[in-house]
Amino acid sequence: MKPPQNATWIVIPTYNRRPELLECLETVFVLEGGPYPVVIIDNGSTDDTTEQVEARFPSCHIIKLSENQGASQAANIGFEYALAHGAERVLRLDSDTVVAPDFLLQLANEQRQNPKTGILTGKIFYHAQPEKIWSLGAFKKRWDLGAVEFARNQKDSSDYAKPIEVDFAWATGMLLTKELLEATGGFDPAFFVYYEEADLCLRAKKLGFSIRSVPAARMWHKIGQTARSHWIARNWSRSKMIYFRKHSTSWHRFFLIIYAYVYAVVHAIKRTKQGGNRGPLLSAIRGLNEGLAYPIHPIQVA
Repeated sequence: MKPPQNATWIVIPTYNRRPELLECLETVFVLEGGPYPVVIIDNGSTDDTTEQVEARFPSCHIIKLSENQGASQAANIGFEYALAHGAERVLRLDSDTVVAPDFLLQLANEQRQNPKTGILTGKIFYHAQPEKIWSLGAFKKRWDLGAVEFARNQKDSSDYAKPIEVDFAWATGMLLTKELLEATGGFDPAFFVYYEEADLCLRAKKLGFSIRSVPAARMWHKIGQTARSHWIARNWSRSKMIYFRKHSTSWHRFFLIIYAYVYAVVHAIKRTKQGGNRGPLLSAIRGLNEGLAYPIHPIQVA
């Protein structure tokens, strides 16, 4: 295969999302400024994802993993592949998204105008409600390290039209520079799923990179808002605890650990339907315990 000439690559991890991925690729392959090299990392899917992609999009680079290694590790494998083949920028994209034709050009142009920017995100809408904003990035809470979404559930308007610096961008659709990936090592595999992009953003800012929200770059996400299960509760809580421990010290760390357990119990009592524990209390507690016991080490960057 002839080496791709485009310096911007697209990395899409996926797991048993064949219909969503195929729809996503339909929009990816008509992106302006392309064609862009696309890497699909199949996380051990049990459906016919890879066969369908090979048949309909033969130019895709497909990396087939024998088992589910988690969202963070799958993305990292894609990043490494893209960088090894000359990528200067990498778009990490969820497989259940669709993008506007100028999405990637808008992000890349903004990055060129602001060279210190290492991460960029666009205006992400709900797929089921195409004019309703899901995210434009977020700002960090001081005490619990959480995220404050300044545009969530707002109808699109001129109030949300100017690029701004934010603290968090989500892996749903984030453009990462080569410099950022080399400096950070990408996502921390300690986060099997959830919180990996929040962790990356905090590490990026500590290294002097900025994060920008670019409203002109539009995409749509098929949000599983009501998804709740033992698996989600466990993994959400596990990643939350690791995140708290990584980004706090001394009394603040102690506060966050206690807060995580109290939060889990309170939301179980309240039977919170959105947010909260994302599932049964015992599964959430199990996840918190696993995150508390997890050995945290700094990422080794070559």
